[in-house]
Amino acid sequence: MLRRLFFFTVLTMFAGGCASLPAPEGFSYQEIKTDGFPLASWSRVAKKGGTLRVYIEGDGYAWINPHTPSLDPTPSDSLVLKLAQRDRFKNVVYLARPCQYVTSRECRPYYWTSGRFDPKAVASVKDAVAKLAKQYQSPNVELVGYSGGAAVALLVAAQSPSVAKVYTVAGVLDHKAWTAHHRDSPLKGSLNPADYMKKLAAVPQVHYAGGRDKTVPSSLAEEFVHSLQTTSQADVIIVPNATHNAGWVEVWPRLIN
Repeated sequence: MLRRLFFFTVLTMFAGGCASLPAPEGFSYQEIKTDGFPLASWSRVAKKGGTLRVYIEGDGYAWINPHTPSLDPTPSDSLVLKLAQRDRFKNVVYLARPCQYVTSRECRPYYWTSGRFDPKAVASVKDAVAKLAKQYQSPNVELVGYSGGAAVALLVAAQSPSVAKVYTVAGVLDHKAWTAHHRDSPLKGSLNPADYMKKLAAVPQVHYAGGRDKTVPSSLAEEFVHSLQTTSQADVIIVPNATHNAGWVEVWPRLIN
């Protein structure tokens, strides 16, 4: 959830990988180089040439407390990686966001606070998705985005014809509506999926919203879909007992498959 940013001195962040990386069974690790940031990924691909389903991480550990951004947005326990592991789809990739698990000299708190959907950050994910599709000879890609990763998935889909479908989980679909709902500071510098409605109307979408999610209420997803053209292929499915970060892993195989 967005917190107000204050001016502070950032410790110098040196290039290099984080001390420990996950080792999900059946997945292989790869660091993807892009023009903006190096991105961490884990893949489980049964056969090249098929559709690739890419899971995009949320905002991670962005804040230490309501007033202090963290210096490392790496999630302490990735719900998104757990969802990817539970997916029975043949070709699955988990893709971290900029500065999660690996870092670079470009990393600074702006990119996981107000600039979490900055054009450079989104372009890095778009580039990584394109490189993964080329690597695995995938003609089509499906994107699954959680929380802030949902906005990234939609922004990539709006710019990438190869994206065949987008799934979101507890997703921030319109960050202006989201910050307004919480009476919080706007995400200055961030792109907003709601500004790409015409392009997104042509992309099939399923938005899973938690019935008990107070961080991203289901009403925001319903408002987003309602704003799309009537010819759009977008649905909202409310999971009654799910909160923002609980109640998803157990039901995910049934939802996604």
